[in-house]
Amino acid sequence: MREVATALVNLGRGMSYTDAAKRVRMTANVGKTAALREVVNGQTVAEWMADFVPVVAARHQETEWPAVLVLDSTRFIWTNNRSGQTFDLFSVLAAYGYDKDGENGRLWKLAAAPTNDGPAWEEFLASLPGRPLSVVCDRDYGIIGAVQRHWGRGKNAVPIQLCEFHIIEKGRQALRKDGVEYDDPLWELLHAALQSRAGWDAFDAAVTDHPAAANGRKWVAYWRRRMRAQTDRRPSLPPVYGNGAIEEPIRRVRAVLESRRWTFRNRARMDLLLELVRLAHLRADDAGVYAIDIRAHLAKHAGMPSRRYRALYDSWGPKTSQQRTYSLWSTPAEKAAKELRNAARKKTGQPPKPAASAGAVAQQEAEPVGIDF
Repeated sequence: MREVATALVNLGRGMSYTDAAKRVRMTANVGKTAALREVVNGQTVAEWMADFVPVVAARHQETEWPAVLVLDSTRFIWTNNRSGQTFDLFSVLAAYGYDKDGENGRLWKLAAAPTNDGPAWEEFLASLPGRPLSVVCDRDYGIIGAVQRHWGRGKNAVPIQLCEFHIIEKGRQALRKDGVEYDDPLWELLHAALQSRAGWDAFDAAVTDHPAAANGRKWVAYWRRRMRAQTDRRPSLPPVYGNGAIEEPIRRVRAVLESRRWTFRNRARMDLLLELVRLAHLRADDAGVYAIDIRAHLAKHAGMPSRRYRALYDSWGPKTSQQRTYSLWSTPAEKAAKELRNAARKKTGQPPKPAASAGAVAQQEAEPVGIDF
C-alpha cells in the first residue's frame, strides 16, 4: 500500500503517470534477483487513481459551499500554426472558500471542463449543496451568469463582489496614462474609492474636475453605476473583497498540467488528478496517511473492493470511423486536431489510424501559447 500511496502523492505534486509507475517498479524490485521489468506507460498508476483517490481524499472532502465563495478559472490552449487559430483544449474551474468572518480560507474545489463558459460554471456550482453569503470573482460573465441562474436574481440573489484589486489596478493604469503625478490627491482618493460609497463619490467628483484625468474620467464612467451599488453593499458583506488567494492554487495547477496538457483527454481522470493537486495544496498529501486509509478501505472490503477504473474510460464512436470522443477536450480543439492529423498523414502517405493519437499529432504541429487569466 505504501507504493500506491507514494505514487498518489507524487502525482499531486506534478509527476507524470509514467514516471510515478517507474518509481514504483524500482521500489518493488529492491532486494529481488529477477530482471527489472520495463515500464512503458503509466496505465497502472492511472488505474490506481480511479480506485484510491476517492479513498485518500475522503478525510478532506468538502460537503457544501462555504459562506464566502471565491471563483476563478484557467484555460489550457494551443495554436494551429497552419491557420493561426487558437483553440481551448480544456479549462480548470477553481473555488476558494472562507467562513462568514472572512477567515479560515482554503482551496475548496477544483474541476475540469471542456470550456469555462456559463453552463460549465452552472454544473460546477450544482456539484455541492449550500448557498454562500457572497461570491467574489473578476468580471467574468460566465461566472456571474451562472451564479445568478443557480442561486437567483434580484432581491434574494447571492451578492457578487467584483475583485477590488483588479478594478483599482485599472484605475491606476488610467491615472498613469494621464500622467497624473504620484503626489496628486487623486491617488489617495483612488485608493479609498472602493471601500465605501463616500470614498467612491469623493474620487468621482475629484476626477471629474481634474483637467488632466481624461482616462480617469473614462474609467469612472465605466464603473460608476456598478461601484455605487457595490460600495453601498460592501459593509453588509463578509470581509473578503478580492480573489487573490485563488491565484496561487491556479499557478500550481498550471505548473502540474501545462507541459503535459496534450496527454489529458479524460475528464473524470483529470478531476481525480486535480483532487490530488488540491490535497497537495492543503499540505494533506502524506503517504503514510494515504496508506492507512487505503489499507482500511481494502480491509473493509476483504481485500477485494470493486474496481472502477474502466468506468472512467471515454467511449469510441462508430467502429467504421474509429473516432474517439474525448470527454475533456472542447469540440473545436478535437476537430482541429483531427484535421491536423489527417493532413500530416496525407503528406507522409500513412494509412488512417484511430483518432486516439490526435493529441500527439497536434502536439507536433503546434506550439504552446500562454494563458489568459
